[in-house]
Amino acid sequence: MPILPQVALPFVRLLYQFWLDHNVPKNVLDDIVGADIEVEGKGKFGISSHKMARLHQAAVESTGDHSLGIRLGQHIAKSNIAISDMLLKAHSLETGLDVLLSHSSAITESGFFELTDIDDEVVRLSFTRNEGVTFSNYQKDVVFAAIQNWFSLLFIDANEHIKYFFDANVVSGIEHQKLLDCDTCKGDDTYLEVSKSLLSRENPYANEVLFDKNIIEVDKIIAKRKQRLDLYIEVRTAIRGCLLQRKATQENVAQQLNLTIRNMQRRLKEVGVTYQSILDDSREALALSLIKDQSIPLYEISFLVGFTEPSAFYKAFRRWTGKRPGDYRQAVSDLDKADATQSMLVNQELGTVSRNLESA
Repeated sequence: MPILPQVALPFVRLLYQFWLDHNVPKNVLDDIVGADIEVEGKGKFGISSHKMARLHQAAVESTGDHSLGIRLGQHIAKSNIAISDMLLKAHSLETGLDVLLSHSSAITESGFFELTDIDDEVVRLSFTRNEGVTFSNYQKDVVFAAIQNWFSLLFIDANEHIKYFFDANVVSGIEHQKLLDCDTCKGDDTYLEVSKSLLSRENPYANEVLFDKNIIEVDKIIAKRKQRLDLYIEVRTAIRGCLLQRKATQENVAQQLNLTIRNMQRRLKEVGVTYQSILDDSREALALSLIKDQSIPLYEISFLVGFTEPSAFYKAFRRWTGKRPGDYRQAVSDLDKADATQSMLVNQELGTVSRNLESA
């Protein structure tokens, strides 16, 4: 049962407050997360990547503001988060980006940054989502608007050296031109192109002591997340086995781990996770795995993931995914068929090319 990539809870709270300040209804956000995040903070390991994508989508849809991602990125750039100080206090932007690329998991495990040479003068900074993860263009706007803003905080002419590419298949780019002071260009994805001369400049605000201090702080955050993840995986593995045996009680799970209930609860508390939150995540992941098998009836999936009533399962599933189980299963089936058709067409095209080459 794979662990859904997580987004750090403190970062989620920062986004929550921004959305609330921009008239996104709180109940819309809480319904997706399944809790009042301001109240139930330490009870959650984090927010899964697909829930994060749904939060961004819901924020845009509820406000009708398709530039919300850019505004949010600019807000984050002005906020006090440890990962920004690593960039702003580095000897150069190049040094800062290297650290950002290697430490971005402190905020999200949804994907990773890549820095690619375009030519001798320009590099491309892109973000690649991990396999099976949803990461929308709204989210990429948040990321790259923040980075573009950080660059402009350091160098007054930074925007003359930056091109912001937006996905022309998704947005018109009009709002990008209004809100961003750099060149904006149509593309098939969202990313930045930056001159190497800008990246290699000495940062006038560099502070080696603060830079090293922030790296240590972020390393601690990552280590803490790993500690949480190790225990989280251990407990979830035990819960999965107990769920499939219809014995997902704390007592049975603790026995699987060779712990008393009290010791298990103490270990969970030490890393800021609750048994109930892991149980809910385990049910979610198991349900999303089982529902792909068209041969398993929905009522049986409800039973297997620990619900006594299908209605309770349907309600939980809608909270997890925003869709009813039947609609979600149909969407997965349609996607699989589309992928199969695309694969067949590609193979046919390759076969045609091969035959043409042979006849030539």
